[in-house]
Amino acid sequence: MANGLGTAALEAECERLVGLGATRLRRDEPAPPAGAGYIVMADPEGNEFCVD
Repeated sequence: MANGLGTAALEAECERLVGLGATRLRRDEPAPPAGAGYIVMADPEGNEFCVD
């Protein structure tokens, strides 16, 4: 997701998941050339997962 459209899609998915009860914890942006960043979230029970 190197372009703005990918970032927008990632943020939209994050917002959708928040609406379903998830919690946004942080966004990680690895240094190039590792690729696009990701968002770490937690489900209502506290289990962490990543959205990329």
